Amino acid sequence: HIRKLLTSEIKKVADNVSMYCENPKSDFIRNRKLPVEVLLKGIIGMESKSLSNELIDLFHASPDMPTSSAFSQQRCKLKPEAFKTVFDGFSNGLREDLADEMPIFAVDGSDIQIPTNPLDESSYFPGTNGQKGYNLLHLNALYDLSHHIYSHVVIQKRLDLNEHAALQTMVDRSNIPQALLIADRGYESYNNMAHIQEKGWFFLIRIKDGKS
Repeated sequence: HIRKLLTSEIKKVADNVSMYCENPKSDFIRNRKLPVEVLLKGIIGMESKSLSNELIDLFHASPDMPTSSAFSQQRCKLKPEAFKTVFDGFSNGLREDLADEMPIFAVDGSDIQIPTNPLDESSYFPGTNGQKGYNLLHLNALYDLSHHIYSHVVIQKRLDLNEHAALQTMVDRSNIPQALLIADRGYESYNNMAHIQEKGWFFLIRIKDGKS
């Protein structure tokens, strides 16, 4: 069921690819070794291997397998919104049978290292003590503790990190009428509480120890 749901959401994007590519008049209009549906499945299903080995797995070592360069060129044609649409549709589909339950969400953030790019000033960290430079993104997520579903996400450049704004965005955008949100220290603020209350949700937030 889960695989069929994911495949269905990928196909919806592939069937409307002009909405999700950089140049609708020229991108993905000809039959190639990497149509958008295969491209999406390949990227979503990647592990932590090199791109060449990922392609070998994706195409089962076929002699017609595209090159890493061809894959990268096709990937650059897709907008990030394609993946957000797949994620939103997939998550909402998983929740269809849970409509009568009040979810319990945990909110937290995690850094993700991406390929090094010194020109991306919002995510680049120069190395210290002989360490090479690196780039980081910050993933903010609402996670359904009862059903193990990532319900909402906001991705930020690490140097633009604002977990409060990310939480407020995820709460405001949600179409779930009622939920209990659990958060650790660092998420306590009157503004966060106001957004959660205005949504009709409940919250349990740990506060920092100390006089303040």
